[in-house]
Amino acid sequence: MRQIQWLVFLLFLSGEASAQLFSGRLVTTLYSYQQYDTTNSSKMSLRGYEAMQFNFGSSRLQLHSYLIATNDFLTRFSNDPRLRAANLYVEIRNLGDMVTLKLGRQPVFSRVGVSAVDGLSADARLIDNKVKVILFGGILPPYDESVKIISNAKNNNLFGAQASYSPIDGLSLTGSYVNKSFKPESYYALRRDTLGSPSDVKTVLIDPSSVANQFVSGDIFYYNEKASGYLRVDYDLNFSKFNRTEASLRYSIVRPLTLNIEYFHRDPRLPFNSIFSVFDHSGTDEYDAGLNFLFASDVTFFASLGKIYYTGDNATQISVGGTYKFFSITYSHNDGFAGNLDGVSAQILYPVFNRKLFLIGAASFSDYKYLQSQSNRTTVYSGTLGLTYRPFSLLSFDVQTQYLRNPVYLNDMRGYLRVNYYFFRNLDWLSKGE
Repeated sequence: MRQIQWLVFLLFLSGEASAQLFSGRLVTTLYSYQQYDTTNSSKMSLRGYEAMQFNFGSSRLQLHSYLIATNDFLTRFSNDPRLRAANLYVEIRNLGDMVTLKLGRQPVFSRVGVSAVDGLSADARLIDNKVKVILFGGILPPYDESVKIISNAKNNNLFGAQASYSPIDGLSLTGSYVNKSFKPESYYALRRDTLGSPSDVKTVLIDPSSVANQFVSGDIFYYNEKASGYLRVDYDLNFSKFNRTEASLRYSIVRPLTLNIEYFHRDPRLPFNSIFSVFDHSGTDEYDAGLNFLFASDVTFFASLGKIYYTGDNATQISVGGTYKFFSITYSHNDGFAGNLDGVSAQILYPVFNRKLFLIGAASFSDYKYLQSQSNRTTVYSGTLGLTYRPFSLLSFDVQTQYLRNPVYLNDMRGYLRVNYYFFRNLDWLSKGE
């Protein structure tokens, strides 16, 4: 990423024109658990994670990064320690008071185009910010998010665009397009030698072919104090068919009572030229309706009913529950093609000592079976107890104990520790040349 190095140098030069700001977030996490390799063998793991988010620069030119380091301190893994770069890009803002450029590894959120890319994006705001246009393109990062450019760049790329228009307050019209090509890495595997005896095997190179996705999408969103609505349609250009339809409506019947209605149609999003695209597949249609009732300023009740239609079958989902201040409880019931399930979950987040300390608790119980014809049911229990201590707004400590009991893990206990620190520095000495 030699271009990044040059632009980092420009950040220091820009210090003469404006003050430099340095901000970020450091998250240190330790997670302990017992890993079972066989029914009679297990080993302890203590995974460590260090997430580092840094932002450095001026109001016009900034460097953004989000790096993650991982390691296991008790069990040796072949890829430990490991450094991943989720984000690492330079942002140039307000070119001509309307264009922002980003260069490097960056996230892309563009309706049908949600990914990360090693490349360039441009964001333009026009007509008093009523029109917003985003263009993006580049190479897909490595699967392990390592700090390098992928070797097979010509077969692993993504580009697209999005345009949105807000003619009046509360109304937004958006259209987007994405074209993504990717080729899985080659690997060696053992295969039967068809020219030899049935027991003969040989090592062969498996070289998967390049596959692609190409979609367009359009959506409309409208809201006011009484109601809001959303409609979205995705179209697969490679298969020449609609891939997804989504519609939702929220309406305030009376002040404490709100109605929510949703509809989803989803088809599998299969890459063009993949082996899975030659098989028959079908989509699902889901209808949901729910009510939220605000009984008091800190008491809420909710209920929802959903119906999912598969090819030749269907399933029902029911959920009811409520919240009171720092406590919530939910009952769920699923029945039909997806199996039969009854479950209860509850959570509490209780603040003490002027909200510097939070007591955390969660518990869930589920009883289910996969098929209607089954007589035996499976029971699962899980629970969490923890504390969050925040001595001041920029620093917090989290400690949790997690428990799981199911037919696979008789008693699964896990420990979780996290330290979260935010910082912000105004480096005036750079802008003053000191």
